[in-house]
Amino acid sequence: MPTVTNGTRVESPVKTQSQHANDDDANDDEYRREVDRPADVKEDMRQMGQRQRVTMILNSNEFRHELEAIITDALKHGPHPASLIALQQISELLLPHTSRWTTVSSLSRAGGSVIVPINDIRGVDSSGYSKSERLLRCKVASLYRLVDLFGWSQGIYNHITVRVNQEQEHFLINPFGLMYHEITGSSLVKVDIAGNIVDPGSTTYGINRAGFTLHSAIHKARPDIKCIVHLYTPAVAAVSAMKCGLLPLSQDALFCGKISYHDYRGVLIEDDVKKLLVEDLGPINKVMILRNHGFVACGETIEEAWKYAFNVINACEVQVRAAPIGIDQLYLPSSEQQKRIADVLQGNVNEATEDRKWKIGEMEFESLMRILD
Repeated sequence: MPTVTNGTRVESPVKTQSQHANDDDANDDEYRREVDRPADVKEDMRQMGQRQRVTMILNSNEFRHELEAIITDALKHGPHPASLIALQQISELLLPHTSRWTTVSSLSRAGGSVIVPINDIRGVDSSGYSKSERLLRCKVASLYRLVDLFGWSQGIYNHITVRVNQEQEHFLINPFGLMYHEITGSSLVKVDIAGNIVDPGSTTYGINRAGFTLHSAIHKARPDIKCIVHLYTPAVAAVSAMKCGLLPLSQDALFCGKISYHDYRGVLIEDDVKKLLVEDLGPINKVMILRNHGFVACGETIEEAWKYAFNVINACEVQVRAAPIGIDQLYLPSSEQQKRIADVLQGNVNEATEDRKWKIGEMEFESLMRILD
């Protein structure tokens, strides 16, 4: 409004919209705090905002997948340069990691905390395999990872083989040179019954031909067997050296049913030795103890072979712990009891899962796949 001073009429200045806004801001508590905030605090808050944007990028799925793909691809090509080691260190800081069980071997830990994906069959690599073989490769690789998780692997040694199909007699086996925690779907080598490489997989490694002879002899004689697990642990080696063999001391032992025994002679080169191995296994048995060495677990499915291997190792652990009191002091169930318990454990009677018919080892194997996920 105009005012009169000494007889002179003076107009009061009109406030602009911005001036009204400034007056409003001046009356706002948040605005006053912002104005009064020290400069160093303002700078810290600005940098926090920048770091937040960077964190959003680093935590995005796109960035994680791209970084994992780069590291996985680099790990397949021999010696690890300094740049790859740097990438691994970065990934350890940025990417989420799956915790490993305390039973993982120290050799596996030494490989680094970057977990190579099991299903690495992508793009052009996938075109050479049928859908069923892609799934089978990932399942076999998962079995290798489980053996490593339970601490049963022996570096690059021992083998698991799986029959791809009956028509061509092709089999999948680990490349000789990779440790079990490094096995992926694409790295598995496909061979024929004679051990000749049909598909080398994604690595430059070959196979352990001497180790495959045991598998090929069993696969050839037992077409009902799809998967063979050959392992040796300290407890199994100890039991294999006992004259009494594996005793029916526990449910794990009873589950295995009748067990075969073979005087292990190392590499199976002579045909008569292979024949003896097959005869010792027999036409029905799924588990065979290799004297002073280890064991072979067979299955019509991957899950069944895994289940037998799991039970054999647990049964041997029980026996080794019980043996110090003396074998003659151990209580053994009668033959009738053994058969009855084995039938129940293998699901032949009193099915606990009536809604769905689970084959041997399927339920356990499926639960373990959730751990790998």
